Amino acid sequence: MEIDDIRNKWRQLDEHVKVQDEKIRELTDAVVAGKVKSPLSTLRRHCLLGIVLAPLMLPFFFWAYSFVGLQGTDSVKMLLRVMTVVFIGFTWIREIVLYVVLGRINVSRDSVLTSLRETIRFRKLYHYGVSIDLVLGLITVMLMFYCMNTAFIVGGIMGGVLGGIVGARLYRYYKRKIDELESSLQEWDDTDDQI
Repeated sequence: MEIDDIRNKWRQLDEHVKVQDEKIRELTDAVVAGKVKSPLSTLRRHCLLGIVLAPLMLPFFFWAYSFVGLQGTDSVKMLLRVMTVVFIGFTWIREIVLYVVLGRINVSRDSVLTSLRETIRFRKLYHYGVSIDLVLGLITVMLMFYCMNTAFIVGGIMGGVLGGIVGARLYRYYKRKIDELESSLQEWDDTDDQI
């Protein structure tokens, strides 16, 4: 009879340990999921802001071109307008694509590996997009300087410097948030392996 009692108590203890392990796993997942969702939601908000603001820049540029009174041949002026539309259009499409990729990262539904893959895809698309945007922006700015009269070149240089500073800060901010997201996902993967 004592052996049966010991076996029953052992089973009860084993079940209790399994329940406690499951609770620890759920708490760990909740904490790490919170760490993942914070940079993810920040990146989504920034992409959404870019989706809203990018098209609003187009009327501003065309207003500025009419205000400044562009100089040069009609073909150069047309090229400037086309490059402005291409630059802002690409920026807008880039933000939409990045937002869609971020929408695919769902830590409550997908595995950590799937979420990491999507994060790496987001990082690559972000870097490629920024590189292409930089080239398109430089071409557009060079055309602007070519078409501006000398009174507005100083303002254009100041605007270019300010835009470069803001762009560099945003790039570093995005990079830090992407690193934070990847780190949190890897931490989540490590906790799954340990439990």
